Amino acid sequence: MIKKVRSSLSAKVFIITAVLMAACCFITYFCIIQFAPYIYTHDFSSINEELSLFAEELSHYTKEEVLLIIEDYSGRIVEENDGEFVFYLFQSDSEELKRFNKDDTSKWCRLTFADSPEEYTIFFAKNTEKESQVAWALQKAVPILSIVVIVVSIVAAFFYTIYMTTPIKRISKISKQMASLDFSGFCTIRRTDEIGILAGGINDLSAKLSSALSELQRANKQLQADIDKERELERQRIDFFSAASHELKTPITIIKGQLQGMLYQVGRYKDRETYLAQSLEVTDTLEKMVQELLTISRLDTPGYVCKKSEFDFSNLINECLSAQADLFMQRDLTVEQSISPEVFVSGDMRLLQKVLDNLLGNAAAYSPAGNRIFVKLWQDTEKVRFTIENTGVYIPSDDIPKLFEPFYRVDQSRNRQTGGTGLGLYIVKTILDLHGAEIRIENTEQGVMVSVQF
Repeated sequence: MIKKVRSSLSAKVFIITAVLMAACCFITYFCIIQFAPYIYTHDFSSINEELSLFAEELSHYTKEEVLLIIEDYSGRIVEENDGEFVFYLFQSDSEELKRFNKDDTSKWCRLTFADSPEEYTIFFAKNTEKESQVAWALQKAVPILSIVVIVVSIVAAFFYTIYMTTPIKRISKISKQMASLDFSGFCTIRRTDEIGILAGGINDLSAKLSSALSELQRANKQLQADIDKERELERQRIDFFSAASHELKTPITIIKGQLQGMLYQVGRYKDRETYLAQSLEVTDTLEKMVQELLTISRLDTPGYVCKKSEFDFSNLINECLSAQADLFMQRDLTVEQSISPEVFVSGDMRLLQKVLDNLLGNAAAYSPAGNRIFVKLWQDTEKVRFTIENTGVYIPSDDIPKLFEPFYRVDQSRNRQTGGTGLGLYIVKTILDLHGAEIRIENTEQGVMVSVQF
């Protein structure tokens, strides 16, 4: 029970308030008893003159007779004044007279008796017992007053506790939620005092912490995404150089073997003219691969930004088709084109020309003789679309997502025959990513289509 009271603000405020109110009531009660005087309704002016005459008359009587007369006289005066006065008779030299204040008494009259030379003093004083009747009346009401005081104290303490602790409880609840990083709570306290200011401060703090936490979470997510991306790039970089090392090693090994065979005139390598031509072809492939590796290295450099400008993409496609017309003719391929005029894009013309050369070169290299190649360009609302479709070929569905990986070849033997390095589509994808363009490869009813969207 004591632990609950210690841990409960409401219980503490209730008990303290009730005790203080009850204590104040009882202290007030005892102060009234102690200090409240009796209000006298009669004064001494009505009896002062009569008392003087009475004292003069008593001087003609003996002491015994005077005592009887005084008893009747004092009784009559006390009764007429509702018992507010008391009659006193003292010897004039008595020490008892010093305890009376003449302001609280009637006129002091001196008298002597007929049979005695001693001098006496008579007067009326306020009845102090009359004052105690106020205290007696209050004491009589103590049981009822005690019940009223306790009930009023409890009721007042109850409502005061609610008024004081309810907003504090709400603030405490919100602060606990904030400690648990839950900032959804809100203090609905419409007060202008210090508690209202505190509630407003809690609400402002909660809103600012919620905003700061959200920003921190977003920053953490972005940081984690950047870290994951960097790790993926590092993994791709390692895989790329590992594959590049392997791809470079193969032609170098071939050239080295052919040159050694020709140098020592071993077997078939005695025909130097034939194998020198083959070595030259392998060297050309190796040179092309090195150039593409240098291009990739430049494009993958951190902070690399291509120089963009607005240019006519239609003219660039027509120029690339004209440049490769002989290649299409050698391979007995028919090119059908549908190119909308004056289609402009924003980009690096030199890099986009490499994209077109690679895509058109692939279409020519992998299309069987006698087939057709369809080249289309058009503008759709705010987007520019470009497609190349070569017929008579098919790519397995499982291989399509891997086509943009470096050194990936669908058919290793055919790729060796065409002289491909496996880097062309990777370079195309990298350049288009720099331009914010999308590229997709898919099988169609006639063959394979490459779609580019700016």
